Amino acid sequence: MPPKKFVPRERKRKVLERKRAQERATHDANPDTNVLEITPTQQLEAEQKRAQLREELRPQGVKVSSQKAKRLEKYIENKLKKDENRELLAKLAANKIDTSLFASSKSLGQTKETKREALRRTLREQHAGLALDKSAASLLYERRKVSGEATDDGELGDSDGENEEETAVERKPAVSAEPPQPPAPTQSGLATVGSGLKRPLEIDESGRPVLAKRQKRGGVKTKYSIAAPAVYEESGSDEWNGFSEETSTGPPTEDSDGRQSSEAESEGSGDEGTDNSSSEDDIESSEGDMDSDDDDDDDEEETAKDDRKQRSSAFKAWAHQQRNEALGYKSIEPASMVLDIPKPANFTPRPIEEEPLPIELQPTTNITRKAYAVGVTRDPEIQEARYRLPVVGEEQKIMEAIHNNDVVVICGATGSGKTTQVPQFLFEAGYGAPNGPTPGMIGVTQPRRVAAVSMSKRVAQELGDHSHVVGYQIRFEGTVDPKTAIKFMTDGVLLREVAQDFALRKYSAIIIDEAHERSVNTDILIAILSRVVKLRAELEKEDPSIKPLKIIIMSATLRVEEFISNTRLFKTPPRVIEVEGRQHEVTIHFARKTRHDYVEDAFRKISKGHRKLPPGGMLVFLTGQGEISQLSKRLKGAFGGMTAVEGPKVRISGSEAPIEVEDIDFGEADDRNAHDEYDEIDFGSDDEEEEEKEFELEDEESGTGPRRMHILPLYSLLPTKEQMKVFEPPPEGSRLVILATNVAETSLTIPGIRYVFDSGRSKERKYDPVSGVQSFEIDWISKASAKQRAGRAGRTGPGHCWRLYSSAVYERDFPEFSAPELLRMPIEGVVLQLKSMNLQHVVNFPFPTPPDRQSIVKAERLLTYLSAISSSGQITPVGSSMSIFPLAPRFARILLVGHLHDCLPYTLAMIAGLSAGEIFVPENQAIPAAAEQTEEFRTNEEVIAEDKRARIRKAFNSVHRNFCSLDEKSDAMKILQVVGEFAHEPTEEWCESHFVRYKVLKEILQLQAQLANLVKTNMPAFANFKIPEKLPRPSTQQVQALKQMVAAGFVDQVAIRADKAPNPTEMYRKPRRAIDVPYIPLIPFDSGEQISPSAADPADKLVYIHPSSPLAHLSTEECPEYVVYAHLQRVGNIVDDGSGKKPKTRMHALTDLTGGQLANVAKGTPLITYSKPVKEVQGSDDGKTREVWVVPYLRAETGGGLGWPLPMRKIKQKRVMGKGWVTE
Repeated sequence: MPPKKFVPRERKRKVLERKRAQERATHDANPDTNVLEITPTQQLEAEQKRAQLREELRPQGVKVSSQKAKRLEKYIENKLKKDENRELLAKLAANKIDTSLFASSKSLGQTKETKREALRRTLREQHAGLALDKSAASLLYERRKVSGEATDDGELGDSDGENEEETAVERKPAVSAEPPQPPAPTQSGLATVGSGLKRPLEIDESGRPVLAKRQKRGGVKTKYSIAAPAVYEESGSDEWNGFSEETSTGPPTEDSDGRQSSEAESEGSGDEGTDNSSSEDDIESSEGDMDSDDDDDDDEEETAKDDRKQRSSAFKAWAHQQRNEALGYKSIEPASMVLDIPKPANFTPRPIEEEPLPIELQPTTNITRKAYAVGVTRDPEIQEARYRLPVVGEEQKIMEAIHNNDVVVICGATGSGKTTQVPQFLFEAGYGAPNGPTPGMIGVTQPRRVAAVSMSKRVAQELGDHSHVVGYQIRFEGTVDPKTAIKFMTDGVLLREVAQDFALRKYSAIIIDEAHERSVNTDILIAILSRVVKLRAELEKEDPSIKPLKIIIMSATLRVEEFISNTRLFKTPPRVIEVEGRQHEVTIHFARKTRHDYVEDAFRKISKGHRKLPPGGMLVFLTGQGEISQLSKRLKGAFGGMTAVEGPKVRISGSEAPIEVEDIDFGEADDRNAHDEYDEIDFGSDDEEEEEKEFELEDEESGTGPRRMHILPLYSLLPTKEQMKVFEPPPEGSRLVILATNVAETSLTIPGIRYVFDSGRSKERKYDPVSGVQSFEIDWISKASAKQRAGRAGRTGPGHCWRLYSSAVYERDFPEFSAPELLRMPIEGVVLQLKSMNLQHVVNFPFPTPPDRQSIVKAERLLTYLSAISSSGQITPVGSSMSIFPLAPRFARILLVGHLHDCLPYTLAMIAGLSAGEIFVPENQAIPAAAEQTEEFRTNEEVIAEDKRARIRKAFNSVHRNFCSLDEKSDAMKILQVVGEFAHEPTEEWCESHFVRYKVLKEILQLQAQLANLVKTNMPAFANFKIPEKLPRPSTQQVQALKQMVAAGFVDQVAIRADKAPNPTEMYRKPRRAIDVPYIPLIPFDSGEQISPSAADPADKLVYIHPSSPLAHLSTEECPEYVVYAHLQRVGNIVDDGSGKKPKTRMHALTDLTGGQLANVAKGTPLITYSKPVKEVQGSDDGKTREVWVVPYLRAETGGGLGWPLPMRKIKQKRVMGKGWVTE
């Protein structure tokens, strides 16, 4: 059977509606599909906005993936929703109405309202400004009656039930305010019974209390009182006032439960002993108000229960009293319950413990201090800026602490204003005023010269009409005059002044800034000042004109435990004041994974951040100049400035003839066609999604930043002109990106930085105090440094910091603070300065962080070699002269012997050059690196670049060959020639063409002039000495003398060629280059401690020539037998690749020497010993002196063995009783 055709059921309702619509002509049964559809205006506007946003945000001419297109549509949809919500809220705010007159829906249907509701409604209408009718006004301003205004017969004036109910409501507060007086009893003899109760009892005619009948358990009792309120007549007699004096008129008392008990509550509680007569109208009225007054009746019932409890306890107390009196028993007074414990004769009660007042609110201990102030007039703009600094709000606390304490530690984050404001606080309080109670300058020390100069200028600007009292003094210049009251200086300058005047009499206060950096000079200065404070306090007792010295130590972190808890430094812990920093919130983003190639990781994250982050500068922390150059080159290739258009690539063979310049088409430099498309950068696909979300900031619109980058480097060796570019605003349409080392942590504050990318690493010089080996290693920074780096993003507003390491690495590998500089460098200069202050035992000096005792012993041994101290530890005249010069002890020793052979001008120039930083530009920086060649044929650009590198390399080698014209084997002579040539032409162009640093050479000339002035001032023999501006070329004899003078300062740092040593080491293969020729140092590495676990291998004790030395260009046969070196260096961070190769220890050589010259230089030091006489030449007639030929041996005191035999020489000896022949 075929299936039945389905016929849809016709709905009657729909048919009727269709017919009705046809009749009304409101519905077209056959609509025209071609009719133009009218879109609502609001929807049309939304589509237009969406199209406009899509046009603005979508980059032109760039292929966008489907995923990015979806994100763009989602962003546009969210933005339109936010705009729509914002408009809707604005409309709602404009149509806001007053709802205070609205009534609750639960009151609908009620025909009556209670008096309380009527009062509330009337008050609302009055507050709303509505006119009150007569009934409402009478209700609002109705006069309340008190009990004294009742009728004489005790009856109410109105008998109506409703009025009675209202009157009862009206009179409740009046009755509670003034409780009624009961009628006086006939028996007055029982007036004292129950007088201790808190409320009067109702008594009968016999004087016994009337008790209410108890309600049976389970009974039902109405919650409402149907008794008419009793109104008592005011009694004119004072004979009876109840059982207690507390029942007199006045405020209600409080019972033991904290509730108020009054007569009105007792009357309204429904006592059964009262009159129960009431009218039916009262009952109806109370039932009518039952629903509305339900909450009030619950409160009344609770109050009634409390009253019954009180009345029961009152009766119990009265019954006990009556029973005791009948039995003749006297009750024990409560006071007698306290045990009478005998007190000792000398007993003094413990004082009451109270919270102590803050220190700043406690009375001052220095009551003899006179009030003194200096008025300062400032510009309104500067004054307003000062008020925004956190430290200004703490001025009272800081100054009270300074007045009451000699040493104060101020901890305030960077940006709190402590550096500029605390000196002004002291100046305004009278410190530094010649006529004030505390005359003497205010000294402010800074670890860097740039900070000392810039801070002095800022403080002078803020002091307004007293700007002339601010000066600065740094190593090579100063503006201090007799009117100076605030003196900014480097900590080294103040150390020099301490050596001349230990009491520092011309200072009234010393501020040590940036103490958290723990530099050597800062640590030594704090330790010395801790003794100067005691000395000034003792001098004040002898001479009242000398005032105590105030020491203020300021730190940007809470790293002050070494100052506070060190009892050797300060016996009494100094007062510590914490100041909040002006720091905006910085959001920290840790990496999910710590990558080994952090430069590549930084490039990837900077690229993504630049594409997605809103406008704001970026600060990237790297470890060195090489990494900065590498990353800068990559970023400029991807996002940088104007680049040349790539023309047609011409492929040629590398062996063909070079191309002429005219044949090369460079193209046009058109900014519009620059290669800066983001989507062509391959970011990797592992964590792309997570990194995309990482740069989506809340409440920030992504993708709104500039499309180009303005990339600038920042490191210490960069010229000052280039460093100042970071403070200039970037070009329009570009984002500022600064690639910096740790210089940007605290020294500089760059405006406009909102985003920080922290690699978490830094390159630091590691020093081994035992072997003297130095190495530059890249290692993790401290947590304090990481916090400082992140804080750079929060100086001008809220910022973000992306750390290129995980939180696990941060917690596990990062130390809290970096080690003090005193533990990371040689300390012979510190020991010499302390010895010059007549400090016999340096070990007892109160260092904030004491160095290792072995380092102190090694430093004293070196000073003995330099003849600065005697064998007993006393400073010698030579040592006293060496301490005058601001040089390391080795260079100061060279200076003292530099006057021989008229070499003093050359010695000053050479020492200034040796003590400076890196003079030469390294070859890898001077010659641009070659690009990676991936194809067989080279393009014209590659040929031009290679030709340019060849020309630069040729010029580089030629310049360095000319610098060695004085002596081809001595680095010291090479530096002397560079300094001499620069004096003839001190220009930046000459430095660029000769691959040397202009900034370093400029400082060398300044140091040279300073040393010349010190020689002229402190050495009478050279009082008329004047260094020539342009030095002539030294003679051959002077060159040889200068080489031996250099060796005199580094007499212990000598190495002998391994194949010419007394015990030559076994060499597995013959060296082919000079840098592979091994040398053996005089002091072996394993003195006291091994450098590495494999130090037992003899090859690990060898050192080699550094590739930058002129000796590296010699042949292996030309390498000298003896080499004097400045320091040893080992390459750090070498990963063992399994090949077995180990990093070599290199010598930074100074000069070569012969055996005879070495014997002359080491004469008189413990390093040289002599053999028995080989041949006697001549003896004296008395037999006490003689001249003999001996073999000198050079050996280390800790080395063992005979040492290195040197050529025979003739010496003089004399006979000493008990010692035999002693060399003169």
